[in-house]
Amino acid sequence: MLQQRLLDDLNTSFVANLHHLGEELLPLTEVRILYPGGEKDVAISSHVRKSSILFVAERNAGQPDRNGAKEAKAYPSKVKKPLSVKVHMSPYTIEGKMHVGSWQELAQALGGDNRFLPMTDVVISPSLISGESTFAFVAINKDQIVHIGELSEALQRLRQDAQRVLSAEQRVVPDLVATRHP
Repeated sequence: MLQQRLLDDLNTSFVANLHHLGEELLPLTEVRILYPGGEKDVAISSHVRKSSILFVAERNAGQPDRNGAKEAKAYPSKVKKPLSVKVHMSPYTIEGKMHVGSWQELAQALGGDNRFLPMTDVVISPSLISGESTFAFVAINKDQIVHIGELSEALQRLRQDAQRVLSAEQRVVPDLVATRHP
């Protein structure tokens, strides 16, 4: 059985058992489903419309163990650079490093042919229904982006420092309650 990388499956058409499934549906097997209302379900197989996906996060630290399986194609190493970005896609905000070609800027990566863009060292807010909020790898659907901005490293450090100061002040300052007197 040939295996592909997740990002390739999301950005290309999928072939399973010699049947072309098209560009729009992503076939999944052994699926655990968690609905927004908290209901849970399982399915032997499922097909998800790619255009409806906000993002896909990998829970493990990398690609699954191949157990001797052959790769679908060789992956030549491309030189990429990480851009620190903040992505807004309702109802989530996603911060992390988006990896683009060494010659690309953010606008060029967004204008490319790939629907799903890779991010690493990701923090998602608010946390997912499962309670998870940090992931090593996330593929985001650029068609679902409401707003995206590149963050400079200096700005990130400043934001972290400001957050630490605000957190410290909240511990020191007692809560004040405003009341209205007649």
